[in-house]
Amino acid sequence: MSENPTREEMKKVAEEIRPSIMKIAENKGWGINENKDIVDSILEGLARNKIIHGKRFCPCRLWSDDETKDRDYYCPCKNSAEDVEKDGHCHCYLYMKK
Repeated sequence: MSENPTREEMKKVAEEIRPSIMKIAENKGWGINENKDIVDSILEGLARNKIIHGKRFCPCRLWSDDETKDRDYYCPCKNSAEDVEKDGHCHCYLYMKK
C-alpha cells in the first residue's frame, strides 16, 4: 500500500468505488449529493483511504489505527443511517435523504 498515492491513482480507484457507492444508496433508499465536486472529492478521499489502509474508510473521520474503532467508519459509516434520517444527509454529505 502506498502512503502517498498520486492524484491519478486516487481518481482511478475512486471510479472503481463509484458503482458500489451508487448501489449502496439505491439499496438503502438514499440519494447521492447532486454536487459533483463534493461527490468526487469524497470518492477520492475514500479511494485514498482504500489505497493507504486497505479499506474505504470515511474521509470525514480521523483514522486512529484502532481496528475495532475504525471499523465503525467504513463507508457507509455506522452513523450514516441515523444522520441521513435526522439531518437529511450523512456526515460527509455523500448520501442524501430522498
